[in-house]
Amino acid sequence: MHTGNAPPHPALILLSGLPGAGKTTFAARLAQSIPLTTIESDAIRREIHTTPDYSSSESARVFAIAERRIRDTLARGDVALLDATNLTGRDRRRFRRAARDYGAPLVAVRLTATEPVIRQRLRKPREGFSEASVEVFEQMRERPTPFTIPVVVVDTRFDTGPSCDLVISLLERYA
Repeated sequence: MHTGNAPPHPALILLSGLPGAGKTTFAARLAQSIPLTTIESDAIRREIHTTPDYSSSESARVFAIAERRIRDTLARGDVALLDATNLTGRDRRRFRRAARDYGAPLVAVRLTATEPVIRQRLRKPREGFSEASVEVFEQMRERPTPFTIPVVVVDTRFDTGPSCDLVISLLERYA
């Protein structure tokens, strides 16, 4: 795995994937290799509501806060990583705009795993902030839409080290 530092410029790493696909685990592994600021939608949701209701208005507030934190991170010249489902082009649009506004490269990463693996992961007690269950996966599994920009696709059933190295290489390439 790459052990150098990320280039000293703002950049956005935009994670996307269904609940249980491995976004938070991938983010943590990447953060071991490069300095970055992780903005996690589940953590923000828990900050603003001890008992989230996942309503549209709550989600709008969560993603407005996430966007503000990303913009603050990019304005400092740092690398921001957004850990959220980001399943549709509409979900991703505001974050792509933020990267563009700061002239920051965007590296999109879609995390995947097979349905049986995701179901198995979601049946176990969750660590961290996510409260996603198999039922949430069921509600969201038809939502993903294709990216309209290049995207790194990572199957998290396998070692994610080479994929982390690829993301780091892409960041360095944009330096």
